[in-house]
Amino acid sequence: MEPEDTSPVGMAGIAAAAGVSVSTVSRALSGVPGVSTAKRAEIRRIARAQGYLADDVGREQNRDARTAGRITAVIPEPDRWVFGSILAGLHDVLTPTGATLTVYQGLSGRERAKLFEATALSRSSDVVVLVPMPHRMPVPDVRRLGVPVVVAGSVVEGVASVGIDDVVVGQQATNSLINGGCTSIVYASSTDHEGTPGNASRRRAEGFESRMQRAGLDPSWQVQVPFGPTAGQVAAEQLLAGERLPDAVFASSDDLASGMMSAFRKAGVRIPEDLSIIGVDDSPIASLMHLTTIAQPARQQGHLAASMALRALQGDPPSEAVTLETRLVIRESTGHPTAR
Repeated sequence: MEPEDTSPVGMAGIAAAAGVSVSTVSRALSGVPGVSTAKRAEIRRIARAQGYLADDVGREQNRDARTAGRITAVIPEPDRWVFGSILAGLHDVLTPTGATLTVYQGLSGRERAKLFEATALSRSSDVVVLVPMPHRMPVPDVRRLGVPVVVAGSVVEGVASVGIDDVVVGQQATNSLINGGCTSIVYASSTDHEGTPGNASRRRAEGFESRMQRAGLDPSWQVQVPFGPTAGQVAAEQLLAGERLPDAVFASSDDLASGMMSAFRKAGVRIPEDLSIIGVDDSPIASLMHLTTIAQPARQQGHLAASMALRALQGDPPSEAVTLETRLVIRESTGHPTAR
């Protein structure tokens, strides 16, 4: 759930006072279309009263920055649905403004390190959008990049960012399986393109472990496989090679879950009669495969990140971290386990 922001200058506080969503506040303050004139004026009035909005004189002086701005997005794996959706959300908001969006994708660690040199970025960018926060990059390094930074796909305290609470995601998925009667549950995840687990996968594992422990269940059965098109098949084959199958699998993404479902069914495992499986994202593959999942608003994360970037171009760089809600979508891949 979206956490309560008790700060008088947070977008959540403005949203509560105006009776609108955080995304509406962000669009209103950044000048993005989709908010009525009256509501935009009301939101700006509340923002000024709470000390959030820069004075209109300064904003007027910077009114042309939005169309002249250069925004750089750094995305590790655009073929992953969540990252591609965030990128689409960035385009949705930025394209009508005239801002230039440059995308760096699939960079190695060394290539990213070179790109993240402050001098290189300051020459080519006015704002940098990281999708998501690189797991080896501490917050102080972000602040030394030499340009305003926005993070999409990760919630980073002290940095303008938008994402979901991945610990909560892990708890939601695990809780759904436990409530369905499952007691032997595996957490399956894949590494990133450099062979290390990403921040989201690690935090979902934390949520899985905490919920399992709270239920008095063993959280140690976990499978991690290299990222790639066959990741789901590899993960399923590892479980099929064991002495027994679990009651259920919590997969860290829909892509991984769908690959595992296909491999299990090919091996004669009935889903959900023999094994329940749940993913994360609610990507199109989840609907196609009738996969139960934890839905996240990926494209909306791109919208909000773009709005934050536009504010930075206007001379009013934000610093708040926004957490969006996730929700359980129940389909046909989960159910009560049968006796084995």
